[in-house]
Amino acid sequence: MTLAVALTPILVLSVISAYLDASKGLDARRANLLLLADASLDSIERSIDEAALLLTLHREDLVRRRCKGVYSTLTEVVVPLSNVARFDEDGVAICSATSDPGWKLPNSAINERLKRGEKLIRTDTYYSERSHEWVFAILLRLEDSEEAFAGSAGLELRADQLALLSRDVDLPEGVEIALLDDRGEAFGSARFGKVDANWIKQVEQVQAAELYVMSNKGGPSLDVVIKPVGTGNVFAAISRKSPGFWSEFTLRPISSIGLPLIAFSVALLAVWLAIDSLVLRWLSRLTRTVRVYGAGRYQFKAGQTFDKAPDEIAGLARAMDVMAKDIGERDQDLKLAIASRDAAVREIHHRVKNNLQIVTSFLNLQGRQLQDPKAKAAISAARHRIDALAIVHQTLYQNERLEQVHLKPFLTGLVTHLCEALGMEDLSVSVTQSYDDVTRPADDAIPMALFVVEAITNAMKYAFDKWGGEIHISLTVDETEIRLKISDNGRGCDAATVSGQPEGTGLGSKLMKAFARQLSAELIIDTREGDGCRLTLVIPEAYSDQN
Repeated sequence: MTLAVALTPILVLSVISAYLDASKGLDARRANLLLLADASLDSIERSIDEAALLLTLHREDLVRRRCKGVYSTLTEVVVPLSNVARFDEDGVAICSATSDPGWKLPNSAINERLKRGEKLIRTDTYYSERSHEWVFAILLRLEDSEEAFAGSAGLELRADQLALLSRDVDLPEGVEIALLDDRGEAFGSARFGKVDANWIKQVEQVQAAELYVMSNKGGPSLDVVIKPVGTGNVFAAISRKSPGFWSEFTLRPISSIGLPLIAFSVALLAVWLAIDSLVLRWLSRLTRTVRVYGAGRYQFKAGQTFDKAPDEIAGLARAMDVMAKDIGERDQDLKLAIASRDAAVREIHHRVKNNLQIVTSFLNLQGRQLQDPKAKAAISAARHRIDALAIVHQTLYQNERLEQVHLKPFLTGLVTHLCEALGMEDLSVSVTQSYDDVTRPADDAIPMALFVVEAITNAMKYAFDKWGGEIHISLTVDETEIRLKISDNGRGCDAATVSGQPEGTGLGSKLMKAFARQLSAELIIDTREGDGCRLTLVIPEAYSDQN
C-alpha cells in the first residue's frame, strides 16, 4: 500500500507525459515529412530562384524586346519555362516568345505593385488561355534612365512541370509532394485536387511549415504538411497516409504507466550503479562530438569511438556520422555553386567594362570628326561619364567581394584617369586626394563616381584662368554620415550656377543633383567669388547600411 501511494504521483505524471507525448507526435510527424521532402523541395526552390536570377540577368535583352531569343536561351536551363514576355507601363505584352503580343497581365493589381516600386513579384497561379496550362509568373520591374517605371518583363512557369521536379528525388513509399497556389489549388497530386484555403492563409502568416490532417471519404485520412516554397505565392504539400489517432496512445500507456510501476523497484538500485557508465560518460563524449561537428570538421568519424557504447547511443553516433557527411557534401556543393555564381558575375562585369570601353572608342572617333567646339565638349563629357562607369565595373570584377567597393583605390584610380583625360598637367591644374579607408555597397559607387566626374569637369571648365590652380578631393566617414568634398581655389561662382549656367540649368548641375537624390544625400555648395568653390555631398550612414 505504501509503495502504491508512493508511486501514485509517478503514475499520474506518466499519464500526463503520455498525453503530452501524443501531442508532440504531430510535431514529430511534421518534422519527419519535412525531412523526407527537403531534397525534393530544394530542386523546386532552386528552379524558381534560378528562373528569377536569369530573368534579372537578361533584363537588357528584354528591354530590347528580344523575348524569343531569351526564351530560346532559357528553355534548356529552366525546364518548366512556358513563355517569356515584355510588358509596357499598362501591363500589355509588347513582345511574347510563344504567342502573339497584345495580351495583358492576368491581374492589374500586379502592375500597380510594380508601379509603386516593387522590384520582383511572383504572381498567383492562373490558367493561360494562350498555352491552355496552369502557370504562374515571375515579373521584374523595368526602369528608364531616370528610374521611372518603364514596364516589366516576366517568365511564365508551368505549375505541373514544377511539381514534377520533386519526383527526381527518390521518396519513401507512400510519400507524395505536390504544389499549391495561395487559393489551395493542387498541382501534381494524385490524392487531392485542393486543400482548405484557410490552411494556406495560416502558413502564409507564420511563414513556417504546418501539419494538417485531411479527412478522405472512403479512405484513410492524410497527413499533409504545407510549407512555403521561397518567398512567393507557391507552397508545397507533402502528404502520406495518417497513422491514425490510436497509434499515438496504444503503446504509450504501457511504456509510460505499466513499465515504470514494474521496473521501479529493480531500476532504483540498477540506475545508481549504471547511470554513470552507461549514460553520462557517453553523453559527455557525444557533447564533444557535437562541438567538433559544430566547428565544421565534418570528416571526423564519431561512430568508431562508440563501439563499446550502448546500442542506442552507438546508433545515434553513427547517425551523426551520416548527418555530418551529408552536411559536408551539401556545404561543398553550396561553396561550388557560390564560386560558380561569383565567376559568372565577374565575367559579366568584365564584359560590361569592355563594352563601355568600345563605346568610349566610338565617341573618340566621332569627336575627331566634329568641328563644333560645343559638340566636341558634349562628346568629351559623355566619354568621361562612360569611363567612370567602366572603372566601376572593373573595380567590381577585380574585387574579392562583388557586392562591395573599396572606395580609396576606386576613387584614386577614377580621378587619376580623369586627370589624364582632361589634360590637367598641361593646364597647370594640380589635384590632391585624401580618402578614409572605407568599403561601401557597390550601388553607392556609380552615383558617387559620376558625381566626382561632373564636379571635376565643371571646375576645369569654369574655375580657372590660364594660370591654372588646385583641386582637392576628400572622403571622410564618421558614425552618422559620409562626406565627399570637392573643392578648388579658382574664381568661385554663385551657388545657383554650379554648372556655369544661370540657376543651375546645365546638364552637369542636373546630373549632380540627381546623383545626390539617388544617394539620399544633401548637396552643400560653399563658394565666394574669387575664393574658390567647394561642393560637399553628405550621405547619411543609415542609407549606406541599408544598401
